[in-house]
Amino acid sequence: MKKSSSKLKEIETAIKQLSLEEQKKLLARFPHLVKIQKIKAEDLDWLKAADPAFAFWDNPEDEIYDAL
Repeated sequence: MKKSSSKLKEIETAIKQLSLEEQKKLLARFPHLVKIQKIKAEDLDWLKAADPAFAFWDNPEDEIYDAL
């Protein structure tokens, strides 16, 4: 158990040292890395199809929320 906890701390420290851009890339790849779920190509297609519906949020007033 102690070895597992130590590894987790190492991973957390490494993630904190990444740049914001690197953390975003890691976050996008995370489900595949930890095998949480397998994302089907069809699911990704549906997400891409829905993306334009949120274009109204692309404005200067809402830019403050882009980094969340």
